[in-house]
Amino acid sequence: MSKIDNIINKLKEEANEKIEEIQSDAQVEVENLKLQLIDGANKEKDKILEDAKNKAESTYIRISENAEIRIRDQRLVERQRLIDRVMKLSLEKMNSKSDEEFINEIKKILKNLGDKNLRLQIPKSRINALKNANLDVEIDEENFVDNGFILMSDRINYNYKYEDILQDNRDSIGPELVKFLSE
Repeated sequence: MSKIDNIINKLKEEANEKIEEIQSDAQVEVENLKLQLIDGANKEKDKILEDAKNKAESTYIRISENAEIRIRDQRLVERQRLIDRVMKLSLEKMNSKSDEEFINEIKKILKNLGDKNLRLQIPKSRINALKNANLDVEIDEENFVDNGFILMSDRINYNYKYEDILQDNRDSIGPELVKFLSE
């Protein structure tokens, strides 16, 4: 029996060694799996953080660009208002010329044109002053302009309406005006 006992003991020892080896291998495999899961989770965490960072940066850039556009648009609106106001004040100043200044302006232009066959359209409010000025021009007493005047010949009309003059020069005056006022 001792041989059988020896064989049994040897088999038990081998079985215990095999169990320990399997347990050791299983423990190593569990540790490896655990490390892989932790590494995968860390990579996923880093990817999520990087995506969030990129999204935050792009959102910040988009918001900054939108704010810059709104500021630029507001500046343009304010510049436009400023130009409109200056144009309105200029028109008011031009319209508030005295009759004498208005007549002198017409005389100067008539002298420069040298054409004697002209008809003059003026604001209705200035008709009496111009009749008394004895200008060498026919005054149109049926058609009137709001501001300034128009000299008409058979071939051409000379438009000296203040509003039209200001409007024609608005594009060239505007930038210079903004530059001057912002200094």
